[in-house]
Amino acid sequence: MLKHYTLLIFCFFWVTCTPPQTPEVIDVINEIPVVTPPEKTVIIPLKTLPKGWVMNRETLAGWKASLPEVLGIVFDTAASPEYWDDPITLPSGIELPLKRAKITYHHRTRLTNEVVELHFVNVDNIYSVTNYELSHFEMNAVVKSVEILDTGFPQLTADDVLKHKVLMEYGTPKDFDGAWHRYEDKDSEFAVRVIDDRHLAVQVHSRLIERKIKHAIQDVYSEEGIELKKQQLMDGFEL
Repeated sequence: MLKHYTLLIFCFFWVTCTPPQTPEVIDVINEIPVVTPPEKTVIIPLKTLPKGWVMNRETLAGWKASLPEVLGIVFDTAASPEYWDDPITLPSGIELPLKRAKITYHHRTRLTNEVVELHFVNVDNIYSVTNYELSHFEMNAVVKSVEILDTGFPQLTADDVLKHKVLMEYGTPKDFDGAWHRYEDKDSEFAVRVIDDRHLAVQVHSRLIERKIKHAIQDVYSEEGIELKKQQLMDGFEL
């Protein structure tokens, strides 16, 4: 009996004094969490809107360029300006004829056939009818009609151009009315429309010139402007 008791005590001490089993190296490696470095996000900056007449990524003439200056750049030597009056009715009821002009020329590339209109307006004429020279006409818009030529296989379509050259370069438009994709910044308004599979329309307008027109109308035709003009006329009036 004593012999069995002594054996039990010996077994108890042997179990309690045995060091815990060391885990194998492979088990330790498997328990180490795998840290995956975050993927680098590549952000492609959006293309800035045109600020005038642009061709082959080069600005040939910026907003406010004069009519004679642009005439010296136009490739079509047969192009000549057209002039017309664009009457607008002011809130006061006064009808103001804005003096406008445009140059139309044709431009053909390997992929497109374009009709380009360069538009001008004479803001100085609002201040005085004596400001009628060509140098007073400033460029305020570029309008294009673009035809996509036969490119073989695959054939480029207007939707391809809209996707790759407009949406992917300029981002989400500020406005889409079902036809025109419109963008704007502080200097320009840019709009593109798909006409059919082979044709697009492009319009770029100067917000800078539009602000200049509004400022001139305010200077001349507001109550303050009219009163100032009367005072200037009175300077030469004697009783």
